[in-house]
Parts: sequence; structure tokens; C-alpha cells
Amino acid sequence: MAETGNKPEKVTLTIRAADMALGGQDVLSAAEHERLAGMHEGARPSFVTARQMLRYKLGEYMGLLAPAVPLVQEGAGRVRIEGFEDDEPPFFSVSHTGAAEAGIAAVVVSETSAIGIDIQQIDPSVDWRRVAERRFPVEDWALLSAMSDEIGRMLFFTLWSIREAFVKMEDGKLMPYLRNIRVDLTARPPKLAAPTPAGRENAMIYFNFVPEHQLMIALVAEASVEVELDCKIEEQFRRPDPLANVAGA
Repeated sequence: MAETGNKPEKVTLTIRAADMALGGQDVLSAAEHERLAGMHEGARPSFVTARQMLRYKLGEYMGLLAPAVPLVQEGAGRVRIEGFEDDEPPFFSVSHTGAAEAGIAAVVVSETSAIGIDIQQIDPSVDWRRVAERRFPVEDWALLSAMSDEIGRMLFFTLWSIREAFVKMEDGKLMPYLRNIRVDLTARPPKLAAPTPAGRENAMIYFNFVPEHQLMIALVAEASVEVELDCKIEEQFRRPDPLANVAGA
């Protein structure tokens, strides 16, 4: 719930390992089950885990059972609550990363502020210099190109995560945000150095790094919020995808 006075709302950013057994499918809607059935096996665990988490969190806010939360999604578009306007609370954001063996899902819900999150596992195989040169602002590339591989890779994934979090908050397209979001990371707290593609001049920017999982976390919000990080990523063991078993029966 929102805080009184000028104290910012406390939001919980929940991060969990994807359940490779696809537990929690009972709360999904018929449309989500259809979407799940059409997914590649590796994408299913994080999708089910993220949707289950989101449904329970929104259900707590709305006073509904998780299966009754009226989530809708058209194609690959943004997940919405049926009957709610984009500027009407609750605000929420979802992110997931990794394959079935190492999938991770993240969810946040806010009562007071439009919000966006992104998580990225740092992948040493990514040619981050090539991507940064082609996709990032020229001043970012000038800075990154002079860095060591280790430090540059860390900053690259930090900036990528922040920019993708803005995509989630403003329902934008990735490429313009990679090129046009400018962030002053030397400021405390970090701040926008130029308006976003949607024209936003100010936003709260939060980021964190979980070294044991090489996980970069970013959260952006329209208004100031207090972020409580609830990150519990337990080791998972590879188990057969139950949907694949059914399909092959």
C-alpha cells in the first residue's frame, strides 16, 4: 500500500528461479495455457513462474484469487489488466531471462507509480563491444570502448537493463530506447541525462547486481519508490518438461 505523507511507497521486487516442472499452471487462464503450449520448451518455465508470481501479487492487491485476475495480452504485446486504463493502478512489470536450466523470473507491483523492470544474466559469449557500437549512443560507445573487457561488459549490461526497463514502463520499442535513453550514472541517485523517447524528463533509476548468479537487475519508476529486493534463486535440477511428455505420449 502507499505510504502517507512524503514517504515513498515501498515496492518489493521479487526474483525467483523458474520452476522447470512448470508448477503453478493451475492459476493460468485458458489464453495463457494456449500461449504456453505454443512456446519452445526452454521458454516455458520462466513464463509460468512469472505469470504465477504476477497473478498472486495482483490478486493480493485487488482482493481476488490468482486465477481470477483478468490479465490479457494481444500477441507479443504488453500484459494488461482487462478494464483498467494504463494510468490506473495497480502498475506492474515482469521480466524473465535464461533457458529451462537456468531461467529466472522477476515481478514488481506498485500502487503509486508507473514502473518497469528488467533482468539480464551477464553472458561472456556476447560480443558486447559490437552491440554497443551499433546500438548505443555514440558517447556511451566512446566510454565503453576505452574500458577493459570485464568492466565494459558490466557497464554494457547495466545500461542495457536500465534501457529495457524504460521500454517496459513506457510500452516502447527496444531499438529507439537503446539509442536514445541517456543515463547519468555518476549522479547519486542515477538520473536521466535527456528525455526518453516518450518525452519523460525525470524518473527514478535503480540497479543492482547479484554476483553469484551474474544477474543484473534494473528498475525504473515514474515517481520515487523504496525498493525492497526479494531475491531467492535456488539451484534447480533439470527435469522433463511435463508438456513435452504429454505431447509425446
